[in-house]
Amino acid sequence: MGFEDLYGACGSVISGDHEQGRRDLEGLLPQVVARGPRWMEGLVRVLLADLAGRRGDGGEGLAHLAAAVAVGWNDCVVAGHETGLRALTGAEGYREVHRRIAVSPADLEELRWIHAERACVDHDTMMMIGENIGRKDSSPTEVPQSALPTRTADGQGVLAARAMLRMRQRSQLNSVLASDTMRRSHVSSMAVIGNIGSSPFGGSGFGGGFGVGGFGSSAMEAASSQALANSRAATRRDAVRARAFCPTIGLPNSAAPAPDPS
Repeated sequence: MGFEDLYGACGSVISGDHEQGRRDLEGLLPQVVARGPRWMEGLVRVLLADLAGRRGDGGEGLAHLAAAVAVGWNDCVVAGHETGLRALTGAEGYREVHRRIAVSPADLEELRWIHAERACVDHDTMMMIGENIGRKDSSPTEVPQSALPTRTADGQGVLAARAMLRMRQRSQLNSVLASDTMRRSHVSSMAVIGNIGSSPFGGSGFGGGFGVGGFGSSAMEAASSQALANSRAATRRDAVRARAFCPTIGLPNSAAPAPDPS
């Protein structure tokens, strides 16, 4: 089983349809159990645990979480970032499951970075979509993204977390592309409206002058909008570079008991 299988099964969850997402993940789980990889089995079970926690089913959620830990999943950081898993931290039996998790300091450092980066991706996505609302140009939005870490992971949790970040980045690209498409449609419509009456034959000719509302004004607005978009993209590129993952040299790779859940 590969990333595309996982992303396809997570499509409904990503779009907010948790019930269909649950069915899709439950359909994928037997295939992953039979074929692997183990990190994907752990992740699918954790995603099902999160969905169970969101609907208040602590028993099912803990069962999925315990099964994930049993196959080596050890992302002890994710509970603080997912609503359903956070709900499970107060359930009876959670600490017993948590005590079975062991993670190396090197993996723990990367896990903390990955989940912080997922939050940054969400923030950048909202900003780019919001900025699209007022843009007057039709150029595509540049979407700077961090490279996934490539160090050798010590446990299954890091591999699962990398897949979660990759899915978040894929969703970011899709969301911004959809926003760009809507903006281009709006810009085209406004160009047609702005040129109505500019032709001596009526209709929406584009041979108008360079006065207010004419082609010249629109072109200048588009150029200004593009320049602002380029500036924002450069700022984001710098921010992405500044927060790139840089592993601390010398951190142990041997697993130790996971920190207590916050």
